Amino acid sequence: MTLENTVDVKIDQSIVIDKNSEFFIAIAKKGVHSFIMLGVMVDGEPKLLAKVGKGNIIDKSFGSSCVQQFTLFGKMVGSHSDAVLLDEGLGGTNNFPEISYQAYAISFDQYLEFLEITRAIHQEQLDFYKNRPNPTGEYKKMTFPERGVYKLREGIHCYIPEEEETLGKITLKYKEIGTFKQQSAQDAKLRQDIIDESKEIHSSNTCRTTARSLLNYTLHYPANVSSLFTIDFNYKTRLWHENTLKSNTFYILPKPPNCFHVPASKRKILDELYKKLEDLPKKEPGSDATRRKFNELKKLYLEVAVEPQLSLNQLLRKIIEHRENNRVLFETRRGHNLLSSIVEMFGFKIKTGTQQTYERIEQTLNKEIMRKKEIEFGIKEVQDEQDKERNICYPSC
Repeated sequence: MTLENTVDVKIDQSIVIDKNSEFFIAIAKKGVHSFIMLGVMVDGEPKLLAKVGKGNIIDKSFGSSCVQQFTLFGKMVGSHSDAVLLDEGLGGTNNFPEISYQAYAISFDQYLEFLEITRAIHQEQLDFYKNRPNPTGEYKKMTFPERGVYKLREGIHCYIPEEEETLGKITLKYKEIGTFKQQSAQDAKLRQDIIDESKEIHSSNTCRTTARSLLNYTLHYPANVSSLFTIDFNYKTRLWHENTLKSNTFYILPKPPNCFHVPASKRKILDELYKKLEDLPKKEPGSDATRRKFNELKKLYLEVAVEPQLSLNQLLRKIIEHRENNRVLFETRRGHNLLSSIVEMFGFKIKTGTQQTYERIEQTLNKEIMRKKEIEFGIKEVQDEQDKERNICYPSC
């Protein structure tokens, strides 16, 4: 698996962002290669801040001939090949390649944690390959292992926090990762395991393996992504020019339900909403209806997640009001299949997936409310019987 030199010096060398903006981490795949991207939403556009991936371009068996390629493949299957985590570049190209991806919301502090472990990986790899000779000559004429050493020593460049402008605003400068100084407070063993796995590739430790490890380390929970490097991720978008992504096809999932402390009854509601959020961008991701539905469901999901004190009746009213306020949007069909077209020809209307989700949620809440009432009624009956027992006058002996 090779990495392309995509660094573009024309990108912004510094940006000012709000620390409370929506940051994200995305695991992505182009061809068979998986990598990690981090960024922040700026005026509704995803702005990339870092992009790294693991490859075995640095292995001495890589070379350029067919014999050397087979030797490298044998090493990967039989034992392992040398690998390195490299800068994949933030600048776009004129090709605007399509990638598959899954993106998740993170905080500014989680972005800093990613920078810290990336710096630790890079510094250890610099030491690990320190005895390799410095490549000379034109980059295009170098062997692949020489290119790997060259890119390793060139460093990983990403946006590093520089200075706080005003309250909540901070300047990020495009710099080499070694300039980042923050230390880690995360689990030392987990951190070291990721550092170690980043130095090699074999059948059970691929570019996808390290990408997933960095993803989960930064998120603080295991994301629902496939471990097989041949499998595409759930969504499609394009890498755009000037370190951005095509915004109308880029979707950021919030934290999953198990990250919130809510009662079991409300957890079921969050599970339903999150399942629909995961599903929506798989179909017609570039359509206005998909974007608006996703945004509305995401807003409701986060409101429910951070309001555990809501009673079941209050939650039901909230769901019904939200559904009614967005009735026209939720009735909008994002494409017709043959079956739905035939059914509608006869005057029948098939409910959209979003409408069905809301119906299931309302049914779940109504059942839970009834169950709770039955329990409360049963307890009251027992209490009434106990009161009657206490009020009975028995004749004295």
